[in-house]
Amino acid sequence: MIDIFSLYGMLVSLPGVVIAITIHEWIKCLTAHKLGDATLKGQGRLVPNPLKHLDPLGAIFMLAFGYGWANPARVSAYRLRSGKKDMIVVFLMPFLANIVLGAIFIFAGQFFILNFFDALITNDATAHAVLNVLRQAAALNIGFALFNLIPLYPLDGINLVAAFNPILAAKINQREKILQIVLAFGIILGLANIVFGPVTQAIVGVMLF
Repeated sequence: MIDIFSLYGMLVSLPGVVIAITIHEWIKCLTAHKLGDATLKGQGRLVPNPLKHLDPLGAIFMLAFGYGWANPARVSAYRLRSGKKDMIVVFLMPFLANIVLGAIFIFAGQFFILNFFDALITNDATAHAVLNVLRQAAALNIGFALFNLIPLYPLDGINLVAAFNPILAAKINQREKILQIVLAFGIILGLANIVFGPVTQAIVGVMLF
């Protein structure tokens, strides 16, 4: 297991963090735009530019603790053509994008092992670094997808709540700041890893067979 608190751990995690966050938010923004939200294009959110989608603190949390958040695009059902129905689609598409990316990185890692087995068994540093990047990218994408199920802004779960129960979503948003502090401490104390880590590993295990 890679020590994410080490400099090496953060370096091999960096590509996965950038890719997971960027693709997640880009797909969400593209989906919302296609479904009628005209506000995101003016914000420059329809391009896969990490600088448009990364939140500095959220990315640091993800590098240091394995879980964090993006610079979230605020999507409203009132700006979508089919309202609540489209909000569900906006929630699902980035979730699925991260799961698919996780699967791609898993298969890429397996392909790398098969083709560079000799380098790996001789402890070639470069080969092990590449394999660790692929493994971390897989886990980070799947973990990020699952973490975003939490119904709290800046995570996407709040959009799903808004689709089914806008009154409850409004009440949650009224306590947004204090709940975000609780979320941050939950990550720091390892609660996010306790909840989502085993599920992430189980999904990875299923994909390997």
